[in-house]
Amino acid sequence: ARVKQELGKECLQAFCGQATHESELQLEVAVALRRTGLEIKEEHRDAKSGYSIDVLVRRRPAAGRDGGGNSLPVPSPWWAVEVDGPFHFLLDGTPDGSTLLKRKQLGQLGYTVVPV
Repeated sequence: ARVKQELGKECLQAFCGQATHESELQLEVAVALRRTGLEIKEEHRDAKSGYSIDVLVRRRPAAGRDGGGNSLPVPSPWWAVEVDGPFHFLLDGTPDGSTLLKRKQLGQLGYTVVPV
């Protein structure tokens, strides 16, 4: 079990160590999202999976109320915006296997995945 844990940690570190590349389209999408007033994080690395999320997005915290009627910021959940260029698709236009797997796993981690 110890070897399995150590190997898992090494694999995650290697996966996280891979360089990311922002496309021109991805940069344009991030700029457009930022202009709408949304809170964004570009090239966010999910700590649990090691996946790099192109643009992590959520609405800015809205005012809410606690049990005593006091105003509190209420954060909304994060959305994972994946800017998928042509290399993410098969010849018939369907997403390839690695793209589908990433979308599924990000969804299982609690993200709302929005492919662009």
